[in-house]
Amino acid sequence: MNSKEKNQEKSLNYTQLLNNIPSAILVTDDDYNISFINYSAEVLLGESSKIILNNNLKNFLSLDNQLFSLIDQVNKQRYNATQFDITINDFNKRNFIVDVEAGIYDEKHIILCFHKRAIAEQIERSIVYKNIHSVSGLSSLMAHEIKNPLSGIKGAAQLLNEVVDGEDKDLTSLIIDEVDRIGELASRVNSISDNNIINKTILNIHDVLQRVNKIAKNSFAINCNIIEVYDPSLPEIYGDINSLIQVFLNLVKNAAEAKPDGEITIKTGYRHGFNIKVSGSTNKLKLPIYVQIKDDGPGIPESIKHHLFEPFVSSKHRGSGLGLSIVSSIIEEHGGIIEVNSSINTVFTILFPQFEDNN
Repeated sequence: MNSKEKNQEKSLNYTQLLNNIPSAILVTDDDYNISFINYSAEVLLGESSKIILNNNLKNFLSLDNQLFSLIDQVNKQRYNATQFDITINDFNKRNFIVDVEAGIYDEKHIILCFHKRAIAEQIERSIVYKNIHSVSGLSSLMAHEIKNPLSGIKGAAQLLNEVVDGEDKDLTSLIIDEVDRIGELASRVNSISDNNIINKTILNIHDVLQRVNKIAKNSFAINCNIIEVYDPSLPEIYGDINSLIQVFLNLVKNAAEAKPDGEITIKTGYRHGFNIKVSGSTNKLKLPIYVQIKDDGPGIPESIKHHLFEPFVSSKHRGSGLGLSIVSSIIEEHGGIIEVNSSINTVFTILFPQFEDNN
């Protein structure tokens, strides 16, 4: 058997192997032209390979579909990625939800593996979004109940502030500042209302993080070792300081609860040339500034990893499951992205655009 025949036999074996895999597999180039699909992909898309092969994803998916962003991301960054909860349609225009794993096949091709969500999971997702509106309807009531005790706390802290000195005075001042911040957040109910209002100004993210660190060390993270690794040359961002304090308080508090006597690392940095293509557009989102919150706890349970930023999802006893949902919403309002990587420990990475005078 010559080398050409061996290669043909090898190719046939690979094709047969891929066709026997129950997951839908599709190979596309960087222009979204389809060059291979297996049998499961034919079933998923509701059409034969004769019609799908050499077709283009743009011919049956909307131009703003998240799948295009995923393909562009893998092509540009040259690493594998997974996107959950992508809504796609087949050739008969029937919609369904899939999780997609995208990997590098060669210099010009990306291999996509589709996992279709079960009907029960799709119904659950629909219920989650209904719950979001329920939370929004309760927001004004929650704000009222939160604000009632704040005036008493602030009054007591102000009285203490007049009779203490030194480090104790710093702590009472911190209590007063935090009561004012919480009161403002409750008044605007910007975290979970449908019409969020945030007051953006030019700020240094390190001012936010140092404030959060001070609060954490004097309350919920008193037994933790908090390590700060800051890039002093970091440019400014455009954001709402109170909302961002809320974001990082949530993340640092989660890290402290993961291991109450553990180590928490807060790291900042700048990634030159880090751009993300906006789905359905030629524009690219520049997100060079990053903040990482890392703990040395046991990691996030596998059962909730894929739903971490949805409302009412929590691994904590009596946890509301609203914290990370609010965090995600605030970061989105700042034009940023939040990512999580959890195995032995957990690392949250928040990406921000830098402030530009012409924007």
